[in-house]
Amino acid sequence: MGALLVAAAPVASAFHAESVHQTACVGCHSRITGGDGRVLYHRPDGRAHDYAQLLGRVDHCRRGAGLAAPPFSVEHMADFLNRRFYDFARPEAAP
Repeated sequence: MGALLVAAAPVASAFHAESVHQTACVGCHSRITGGDGRVLYHRPDGRAHDYAQLLGRVDHCRRGAGLAAPPFSVEHMADFLNRRFYDFARPEAAP
């Protein structure tokens, strides 16, 4: 059983939201805005007003950028962005 846990660890950590954000998201957002791409997260007409919408926006960007899932994790990226920029209430997991 120990070997299974060791083998699973690299897979679980294969997606690192912050590094993917820096390499894939920031550049694209900067091209869209013509400057600091982080303004997309704080604009008044933003498209994400809750966690569910944030998940949808992340998946939209994932598809637009051609990022594969897996290892791309929409939920891990949404969690990262939520902690960094939004602070939306995250829905409870279903029992």
